[in-house]
Order: sequence, then structure tokens, then C-alpha cells
Amino acid sequence: MQADIRQAVLDDVPGIVRLVADNARRGGLLPRSEANIRASIDNFLVAELDGRVIGCGSLLPMSANLAELRSLAVDAEIRGGGIGARLVARLIDAARERQFSTLFALTRAITFFEKCGFTITPKENFPEKVWNDCVACPLLANCDEVAVTLELDDAQEAPIPNEGFAILEPAQLLAERRKGKMTKRQNVNKVVLAYSGGLDTSVIVPWLKENYGCEVVAFVADVGQGDDLDAIRDKALKSGASKVVIEDLRNEFAKEYLFPLVQSGAAYEHGYLLGSAISRPLIAKYQVDVASREGADAVAHGATGKGNDQVRFELTYMALNPRLKVIAPWREWAFKGREDLIAYAKRMHVPLGYGVKNNYTRDGNLWHLSHEGGDLVDPWIAPSESVYERSVSPETAPDTPDYVEVEFVSGVPRRVNGKSMGAAEIILLLNEFGLKHGVGRVDMVENRLVGMKSRAVYETPGGTILRVAHQGIEQLTLDRETTAFKQVAALKFADIIYDGRWFTPLRDALQAFISVTQRDVTGTARVRLFKGVATLAGRKATYSLYREDLATFSRDEVYNQRDADGFIRLFGLPMRVKAQVDLNRIVRAAPMDPAPGDKRD
Repeated sequence: MQADIRQAVLDDVPGIVRLVADNARRGGLLPRSEANIRASIDNFLVAELDGRVIGCGSLLPMSANLAELRSLAVDAEIRGGGIGARLVARLIDAARERQFSTLFALTRAITFFEKCGFTITPKENFPEKVWNDCVACPLLANCDEVAVTLELDDAQEAPIPNEGFAILEPAQLLAERRKGKMTKRQNVNKVVLAYSGGLDTSVIVPWLKENYGCEVVAFVADVGQGDDLDAIRDKALKSGASKVVIEDLRNEFAKEYLFPLVQSGAAYEHGYLLGSAISRPLIAKYQVDVASREGADAVAHGATGKGNDQVRFELTYMALNPRLKVIAPWREWAFKGREDLIAYAKRMHVPLGYGVKNNYTRDGNLWHLSHEGGDLVDPWIAPSESVYERSVSPETAPDTPDYVEVEFVSGVPRRVNGKSMGAAEIILLLNEFGLKHGVGRVDMVENRLVGMKSRAVYETPGGTILRVAHQGIEQLTLDRETTAFKQVAALKFADIIYDGRWFTPLRDALQAFISVTQRDVTGTARVRLFKGVATLAGRKATYSLYREDLATFSRDEVYNQRDADGFIRLFGLPMRVKAQVDLNRIVRAAPMDPAPGDKRD
């Protein structure tokens, strides 16, 4: 049966709302309210099959001669069959009938619109759009949409779908896809997927095969998450992966990423010690390497369109191999939530036993464990003890404190309690100390990169101990000006990590500055752990700037206290000058005293 394209009526509103919302979630359209769609229903055309709205598009007049083609959406299961192109052709006819001379659209689907006869043009040519709609968009400052136009006066007839489109009716299209004959959305032969073993990435494996017709290589990065890697390998293969590549990155993660983080003193919004954020560049880097070794032409990840990780992964892909195609299923598929994923997994015979544990979304590695979702979405609700997995409750922690000594050489941890050990070993041992005493819990609402706020609970036991210990040595070894500027640099360093801009010149430059500040950060800090708190209990440094004979309040022979007179006079000179100017202004403004013999009322 052929799909019917017709003028929309009010009964079509629910179907249009569904299509627009589905495409908005994937980042293809701006969201539109039901009320807005209902009010502008006369501007819509719909594609209908068997009484169901499977496509829509509208014309929005901007001036007497200019109209925008907008809200073009096709059901996810029907895409690729030419319905979108047929809608565009009919909308062009409608625009000509209404005597518009120019039709434009803002889009990311540039190739599609070029096939329909449109050409790229500067967005600045359409201020009406900017000031009517775009000014309210949260992505205005970072908009990646491209403006395309069609001059209707020059077009003899509406562009009709040609050989550039797959022309199949919806029923035929679905049948072909189910047979596996029409699966490729792009020219993709092999994809390397960043695979965790959780529900999302396990579903992505068969979804990629079904929708792209490609081979899927699962890449698993061992960054100390503590998962059963054999179980993950088995699950990936059962989900349809042709190969599983596992890389042990724990020591590299600790030495090349976590220890520089410790040296920087960075914490995002003064709380988050960046556990997930700093792992993504490393994982994506090795994913790109695996893609090169395996001869893959694309990479994929399981990050959602709401989160920060999509940016972190994709910026690394761009920096290291911009020729790779990037597939982000959460921005493409029609699944709306966990229930849809589970249903699809069952249909595709994906094992569910591993990774489907509870209502919380967790991400763990050597450095931390994060918790989001479930009842944590309400910031008024305190996390229950069942949330935490890497720390005991401070209330039930031992009633006797423990003391741990961490030795640093040029800002890098080398020994714990006098014992030399590898980078990953140090963090693992400190994690044990922190867990025992409930150290390293953070509950915060943070500003996500994509513009929304989110609530997360973090556990970073070993990282918290290292941060406190490192600050103790810096207190002895850094001068006042260096300390102040390094604090500024730490704020920027945190933003760079959070935003996924690890492989950038700015990160390299800041890293060089931080490395210079660490040359003399050599010494030992003693940290007291008790009831959820890590505090400094002592520090000593080889190159300490602290001198007891200068700091003492007892009688000393090395400091002449009269020297402070000149210092204070010079230090306060600007304030003295300003005060004198203010005093002179007051004197000049005061009334003159009367002369002898003058009479004044």
C-alpha cells in the first residue's frame, strides 16, 4: 500500500507530536509543544499509512516572499524509503502555490536537502528566524545547523525524488529490513564499539548490525572498574560482536591521567574529582587505535544525547582521527527508555543477566564510582546507604582513626606507609583505607556541559586521600604567587577535563605549567582518616619553604620586626594616597568660616 501525503487535520496532532518529539530527542529537530502544533496545523502536511501518521512537515511564513520548511520528520522505522523526499516535494509545491519566492531550512541533514535541490547559504541571511525562534534556543551560541535555500522562481518544478533516494513504500521497506536486505544507513563496513557490558552497549551491538549491516568489534577498556572481563567478553559475543578486544589500561590511567589530575588540584565545581570525565579520553584514544588496527571505518559509543560523555568521546575521535565515522545510537534510535531496551534485547536474544542490577546508573573505575538516576533525581532525597558501594557509612566506621603516610616525588605519589608500589597499586590501597573509614563521599548537583543540571553521588576514597596529602606538601613548597595562580589554573584544568578537551593545545600548555610547579613538591604527608573525613596530621618536604626560625613567636635572631615598618608603609601607600585625596575633597567642599563682624542668619 502506498503512503498518502495530504493536508494535516486536527486529528493528526497526536501523531505529529510523536514524530517531532522522537526526532527532537535525537537532536534532529527543535521540540514543539502540542499547543503550538495545534495552532499551526494548517501549515502541516502528513504522510499517512493504514490510518497512522508516519511523516510530517510544515511551512512557516517568515515574510511575504520567504517561508521556512520546518518540523520535517519521518517515523524511525520508515526512514530511507523516500517519504521525507516526497514530503519536501509537496511542501515545495505548496510554497509555490502560496507565491513564496524563497524557501529555506535549518538542518544537519545537508546531503538530503541538496538532493532535494537546496543549496547552502549563510544563516545570517535569515534574521527573521534568529529573532523569532533561535534566540530562545539553548544551543544558539553553539548551533551546528546549516542554512539551506531553494529559489522557487528559478525552479521550474518541485524536485522529485530521484536516483539519490531509496524509493520503497513503507511496507516494502520494513519487509526488506527484516529480511536483512536493506540495513545500511551509511557506507559502514566495520564499527568499533566502546563496550561496557551494560544494557545499553549490549543492545547497540545487534542494533548496529540490523541498521547498518556492518561488522561490530567490541572494545573493552579495563580502567579498574572491577568487572568480570570474561563475562563481558562472553556477553559481547552472544550479543553479536564478531570480536572482542580488551585492553588493560589501569597503570596508564593512573600514571598519565590520574596523577596529573592530582598534581593540578582540579575539581569540577569544587566537588567532583572528575572520575568518569578523565577516563573517557583514554578509552576513546584506545578505541581509535583499535579501529585503525582492525581496519574499521567507524566508531560508536553508548552515551546518551543528554549527557556529557557523548562530547568527551567524540571530541577525542575528532582530535585523533577525524576521518572515522561516528555513530551515536541514542541520537538515532527510537527507543525511549530502559523498558524499550529490555524489550529489544529479548527480541534479539541479548543476554540480560549481566549489567541489569537496579534503578541507578553507575560508572566505576580505579578512581571512583558514580551513582545517578533512580530516587537520586530528587535532590531533596538523601542517598540511602544502599547506594554506596565503595565506602562504609561514617556513622558505622571504626571509632579509632587510622593514619596513612603518602610520599611524593615531584608531585607524583611513590610510596604509601614507606612501601614503594606501582601507580594503580597506590590508588587501590588508598581506596581500601578510604572505604574502611567512609572517606570520599560527595553528593552534588552539577552543571552539565549540555546545559542542564544533574544530581550525582560520587565515591572517591583513594583520590580524596591523595588530594589532601598532595595539598599538604604544596603548602610547604609553593610560594604565595605560584599557589594563587595555580588555583586559577586548576579551575580551567577541571573545565577542560569535564568538557572532554584533553587532546588540545591548551591542556598541553596548562599541563606544562603544572609540571613546573611540581618540581619541588617532594615530601611526605600524614593523613588522618576518621568517620568520613580525611585531614592532614603532618607534612614534611625536602625543599620546604617553611622555616621554623622565621615563623616562631618565641625570641628569634633571624628576623628584625622593625623591618615591617617600611614594608607596611610601602604596601599601604595607595590607600594612604586615596585617603588624602578624599580628605582634601571634603575640606574644599566645606563652607568658609564667617569673617569677624559679618552677620549671618
